[in-house]
Amino acid sequence: MKIEIIKDEKNVLLNRRDVAFNIISEGTTASRENVKNMLVAILDTKPELMVLDRMNTQYGRQDILGYARLYDDLQQLQAIEPDYMIARNVAKESGEE
Repeated sequence: MKIEIIKDEKNVLLNRRDVAFNIISEGTTASRENVKNMLVAILDTKPELMVLDRMNTQYGRQDILGYARLYDDLQQLQAIEPDYMIARNVAKESGEE
């Protein structure tokens, strides 16, 4: 799996970075957790400050287009993002399914 950053813009009004990316996967479909871990490594940030918004596949292609938001601090993230999006991006515990 290879991740290519398409767009990385600073959103000054909301104190965050908006990142658009393209995933080129070989074989299996990429999981949200693996993609988030790779983006955290590429963008050199903390996982709790990143919200992986969406990952969409194109019909007939294996490429995945995705969008993520990277906040400057945790308070800003909690003030702006809806609760369901925060819950979706929390790392799962080892025994949790």
